[in-house]
Amino acid sequence: MLKEFVQHIQETAKPQIVEIGGVTYIVNQGGNIKEVFPRAVLPDTLPLNSLDALVKLVKTEFVHRILGDKTVLYITVPDHLTVRCFGHPDYDQRAVRPVYYEANATDVPGWDERVQLPFEEMQIALRTRFQETADTPYIQKLLTEISTGAKITFNDNGVATTVVTKKGIDLQNNETIRPIITLRPYRTFQEIDQPESVFLIRINERGISFIEADGGMWKLKARETIKAFLEDKLANEINAGAVVVAL
Repeated sequence: MLKEFVQHIQETAKPQIVEIGGVTYIVNQGGNIKEVFPRAVLPDTLPLNSLDALVKLVKTEFVHRILGDKTVLYITVPDHLTVRCFGHPDYDQRAVRPVYYEANATDVPGWDERVQLPFEEMQIALRTRFQETADTPYIQKLLTEISTGAKITFNDNGVATTVVTKKGIDLQNNETIRPIITLRPYRTFQEIDQPESVFLIRINERGISFIEADGGMWKLKARETIKAFLEDKLANEINAGAVVVAL
């Protein structure tokens, strides 16, 4: 009798699992009820390093294997270095939203809001870390004249800088430097045209400074350019209603 009594206590003390309306609950001995949610089984987010890889995966893997379920792929550009691809939330799994792919621009040189370099180093940077603009030849010529001058005199009035370079004993050039130039540093995916930025020039004996003067608006331009690139490469998928691209 004692053994049966103990067994009865153990059985009644166990939590009870019940299903009502397709939803599973656990009821403990105190009468407390807790809903049980199944564990979501989702694919791992695939990290990518280029827009080209992302486009190819969307065109082949996603459209061919997932589109049959009428799933729409959403592509967003949260910042100038990231593109994220995700699907509808799965309401059977507590509205978990699967993220299929994420592309990150990890191999771009980048450029800070303010950079000061010696004249020769800035000349090298202009050739290796920038796409060319209409102002590139001007600043390259200016750096060449300054770096080859035997004697350099600077006069900065707060608005513009005047540089006097003297070569040898006869040749002397007095030039007021344009304070604002437009350049394109590599700062986003290299498959697209780099966004232009307005830079303020400052020069002293230690070198030349490029100071970003557009309030960071180039980041929005970069996102818009990425979006346009994806809309062009995925035009068929967008027209078929399989893909939606947004900022």
